[in-house]
Amino acid sequence: MVSTLDGAIAVGGRAGEISGPADRALFFVLRSLADLVLVGAGTVRAENYGPIKLSEDAQQTRVERGQSPLPRLAVVTHRVDLDFGSRLFAGSSQRPIVIAPGGADPRALAEARLVADVITSGTESVDLPSALAGLGGQGIQHILCEGGPSLNGSLVAASLVDEFCLTISLKIAAAAGDGLVRGWLEDHTPGLIGRPAGGLMELGLVHLLEEEGFLFLRLRTS
Repeated sequence: MVSTLDGAIAVGGRAGEISGPADRALFFVLRSLADLVLVGAGTVRAENYGPIKLSEDAQQTRVERGQSPLPRLAVVTHRVDLDFGSRLFAGSSQRPIVIAPGGADPRALAEARLVADVITSGTESVDLPSALAGLGGQGIQHILCEGGPSLNGSLVAASLVDEFCLTISLKIAAAAGDGLVRGWLEDHTPGLIGRPAGGLMELGLVHLLEEEGFLFLRLRTS
């Protein structure tokens, strides 16, 4: 995730305005390490997600590690309200995964199955521990979550997070005026984690790097 100093995770609904070249380079490095990229349906819509792409060198390195050339992409959705004609589903060389509750609209689930591999877990909302355990049974071990805040919060609440990779842009979004959409406004919840904390989670700092006005933190849960 990327954030300004005052906690904004998006400007105009998207994160690109607060990112930068080094952050984007790190973004693709993190993707290149993962077996699967996990993202919430709201982020897919807001960021106009497409198929995952990596350089030929990165793909070759993955193959040499015993991974597939590209990571799978899985979308977590409670209502299955996705555009199945979008480039994410229509332009991908490998079928995305849709993770949805078993009690979702049967017609929407049937439509999803035409263009994606569907995993149902839970009844009214997605049971993330069960869904991720199922993915682990398919050999998927390294999962990279790209947000948004609600999905981040659900993963934290279920104790499913091992590491945080956070880029801090040394900017204050409040100075941009009313035109920006902050994470806490966009998701009706504050900041990077979309659920109020029930307590404090202690994290250990693994790396802290700086480049061109950005701080890059890698933190590990205890």
